[in-house]
Amino acid sequence: MNDNESSFDDGAKLSALVKKARRRTILRNAIISLAVTIFILAGGWFTNLQLQYRSSEHAMRDIEMLKAISGPNQYIISFQFNYGFLHGTLGYRTYKLVDGVPIIWGEENYEFSSWGSFSLPPGDYSDLSLMDPEMKAKGFHYSRPYNRYNGEREMLFYLPSVKYANYLNELPQLKDMDGRKRVEMGISFDKNYSVEQIKAMLPPGVHPVWYWVDTYSDMKPYTAAKMPDGSVVDPFPDWASSVYGFGIHPDSDDISEKNFLDALEYGVHHNRKYKQEFKRIYDYLRKDKEQPETSDVRLFGVVVTGTAESLKALQGQPYVKAAVMGATVDR
Repeated sequence: MNDNESSFDDGAKLSALVKKARRRTILRNAIISLAVTIFILAGGWFTNLQLQYRSSEHAMRDIEMLKAISGPNQYIISFQFNYGFLHGTLGYRTYKLVDGVPIIWGEENYEFSSWGSFSLPPGDYSDLSLMDPEMKAKGFHYSRPYNRYNGEREMLFYLPSVKYANYLNELPQLKDMDGRKRVEMGISFDKNYSVEQIKAMLPPGVHPVWYWVDTYSDMKPYTAAKMPDGSVVDPFPDWASSVYGFGIHPDSDDISEKNFLDALEYGVHHNRKYKQEFKRIYDYLRKDKEQPETSDVRLFGVVVTGTAESLKALQGQPYVKAAVMGATVDR
């Protein structure tokens, strides 16, 4: 073998070694890159889940706090969560107790983000209301609300200091019902009362389950409005979804104004999304004091349940300004 052949063989061997080393380097870099990518993706997904867990817990807590002062005679059954990338969904269902009988009432689904915000999906604010023939015949300028999930009636509430063009009184309808039927009814008072006064003045067999609180810091929406054409639009009663109050619990009916103040205080300090609404009510009740007292909690109405027969005793009571039927359950 001459020097030229030896030099060629050495060059070939060196080239092969270089290619082999290059392949090893590429493979190693690919494995490292893949490992880093998997690590980053796993870490990112884990971080995303942790953020979503925290965000969903905050949303659930905020909703539970709001429900403690709203939703007449409504109780949360359970929450359901679905987690995705950077956002997820939270849903919950509610039920009512009508004279001890549960009835599924509705559900709401929220969208929440990994950074802590949550809200109802766009367009999920629809309500169901129909003009009742009897209301129309009597000249009512508003329609009857119904639950959009089960078709049951929704209650309406009338402020004692506001003059409405019409008041809905559905107590006379009880005489046409099976006396054993269980009925929920929203009673609007002629003035404000305390819990003890309400318990004392309600007839036997009429069970108070939820108390409507005066939280009305702004009364402008409840004044008659004159339109450009000269017509006058009278104020509307409040739907059940827009009033505040407090009620009994499924396992206890021991309730007082303090329960509302405790829920309000907790919301002021711990609620995130609805903090300003809690603070508005808190400031309205306390006026110029450091904090509100139980005597500052005045009640404009009550939600009662009982049989159709027992609720007939409310007919003709002087404190009843309006009586609007809600959910009904057969015996």
